[in-house]
Amino acid sequence: MSHASPPAFTPPALIPPLRLRTEDGVAYVGSLDEALAFALTHTLPKGDYEGLIRRLEVAREREDVIEAGNAFRWWAQSNGILVENGTAG
Repeated sequence: MSHASPPAFTPPALIPPLRLRTEDGVAYVGSLDEALAFALTHTLPKGDYEGLIRRLEVAREREDVIEAGNAFRWWAQSNGILVENGTAG
């Protein structure tokens, strides 16, 4: 009788933390999982939204994580919700 080993734990893909304006104040996003959850609940008009969602869903390798994090930051910037350092939120 063989026992299947449990799936290996995969830590969340971390990205440089971002502060984003929301209707309720400011949201903090520091991982691709958080970025995906935020994007899915905030369908904003500017940028390649579908491409962003795809990148966030499939990024696992380091280069893909960096690219997805950059795409999320660009999307937030282009939609005017990124709170830059030193900017009041």
